[in-house]
Amino acid sequence: ESQNRLIADQSVQLRQLSDRVTELEGQSLVTETDASDLVVMETDPSLVRQSETFDERSEPLDADEIALQHRQSLPAGREAVIVDEPVALSDTVDLYGSMRLFIEAGADDPTLNDGSSRFGFNTARDLTDGPTVFGRIEWRTNLVNNNSRFVVSDRPGDGVALETGAGSSVLTTRLGYLGMRFENIGELTFGKQWSVYYDVAGWTDVFNVYGGSALSVYSSGTDGGQLGSGRADSAVIWRNARGIFSYGLQAQFRTTDDDNDYEGFGGSLIIAPNDRWEIGAAFTGSRIEGVFEDITGDDKAGVAAIGVRYLGEPWHMAFNIAKWDNHEAIFFIDDTLVYDGVGAELYVNYKFSDRFQVYGGFNYTDPDIDDPRVDPDFGTEQLLFGFSWFAAEDSFAYVEALLQDGKQVNGERPDSVVAAGYRFDF
Repeated sequence: ESQNRLIADQSVQLRQLSDRVTELEGQSLVTETDASDLVVMETDPSLVRQSETFDERSEPLDADEIALQHRQSLPAGREAVIVDEPVALSDTVDLYGSMRLFIEAGADDPTLNDGSSRFGFNTARDLTDGPTVFGRIEWRTNLVNNNSRFVVSDRPGDGVALETGAGSSVLTTRLGYLGMRFENIGELTFGKQWSVYYDVAGWTDVFNVYGGSALSVYSSGTDGGQLGSGRADSAVIWRNARGIFSYGLQAQFRTTDDDNDYEGFGGSLIIAPNDRWEIGAAFTGSRIEGVFEDITGDDKAGVAAIGVRYLGEPWHMAFNIAKWDNHEAIFFIDDTLVYDGVGAELYVNYKFSDRFQVYGGFNYTDPDIDDPRVDPDFGTEQLLFGFSWFAAEDSFAYVEALLQDGKQVNGERPDSVVAAGYRFDF
């Protein structure tokens, strides 16, 4: 489709060029009576520039095309930007973003929260007689808090002082990678990027506020970067597609953090028998040397998932189940407990019209823990439901409820909450 648009655009330019040539030829005609006064016309410099650069022109890629080609975003949901036409900054750079706010009530007094707002750049360029080079930089921005706060000063007489760097970070890196796309070979990307595990596990991570908590994507409250299950750090990923098969391989370079050395490997396989159904399996594993070995007695951690997704009208449904080993942790004051477990997630969406949709699902985990400090019924049991009203294709309001029946580490039942918010993509 992109190539067809490029050909059509080039055809228009060729016709314009032909009309210009015809116009110049008409200006240079000399009648027989003025033949003795023939004047040699200079070449139009604008025409030369156009012909010299015609073969080098690159078509700007919109966010949907880039996301489709290297499968770094879901077609819909919390982690996607659903805008169809991003702002073109130049021939090869597109700006996109998503502003998200919600009010939450139920546990305490109502609070205004940022819903993981973000903005970024997509870029792509076709090399002469070679592959396509592309990249992406994305930052999370906080629309509610900044990185400073008022505190009581330690120095007598100073009263209240401004402390910088103590609040939530205004900007943090979500994604950043470079890649190359080869014809018939696939794509190779380098940097911080969505993992191959998320290619499948992300099918159910599409609620507006809650959800995505049962497949160990965001391990131990992180973004899944070090363990390669979410936005993988220091990752090299190869993705390709042939017929009904889409597949990927992931490797993570060795990194050091908190007295641990990390390196990892992962893979995914998705089968799409038709344009509505997909069946997928994915895994990621890490080797961790250091303090982690002292805690667990092992240097390995990993998670694997299988799932099925249906994308049709008016239904959109997905179900995933996962098993993890040494992939989640509970942090006590003077100790850390790393544990195994299984989890499952369901997401169902029904589209009544272009403006109104209802959705629901659940998150469930069953940790495998035998420790007196942890309640034997500790685990996640969440029921989620909500509805969305679209003011436009890239702008909608929603109400989402989270009903909880699981147990926390200390045996207490977590509060059920409800959120009302708005999301604007550009």
